[in-house]
Amino acid sequence: MLLVTDRQRIELAVPAYLLYALTGAPNVFVPADPDLVARAEADVAELRRNLRTACLEPFADLTPSKRQALIRPLERLKRLMTADWHERPALSLMLMLWCFLKDLTNREVLILWEDSAMDRATRKLRPMCEHGSEKQDDGVAAHEHAGGLLTRFQAEELYR
Repeated sequence: MLLVTDRQRIELAVPAYLLYALTGAPNVFVPADPDLVARAEADVAELRRNLRTACLEPFADLTPSKRQALIRPLERLKRLMTADWHERPALSLMLMLWCFLKDLTNREVLILWEDSAMDRATRKLRPMCEHGSEKQDDGVAAHEHAGGLLTRFQAEELYR
């Protein structure tokens, strides 16, 4: 049996938790074609279900009191990391989180198991984020902001 520390559980939950928070904001996903609104709403609902599951999976084997004890610091981190999000466009935030997630997976700090809830969520996000980062300036800025986000997490003793 693999022993997972509390810190590792939080690290596993953070990307899904931040993406879940962002995808719940109004008008984050606006389809280019008005005829695709119903499809987009269904896709976002599925994405959010997978992200919600991915947020909770690292805590699934814990007692309710231990789970709640670890969700509190997760919520504190979300408040800390998202404090300035209201000042930034949703696409910029989504691209930053995508770059942050890609960095963690590329360095194998975070491993997405095939067909896990987070894997399904990232497969849904990939085309949207890759399309959004096609613009050179957006992609460069997203990588810079993702690096800043990682630095902030590292100051909190995460993702070292």
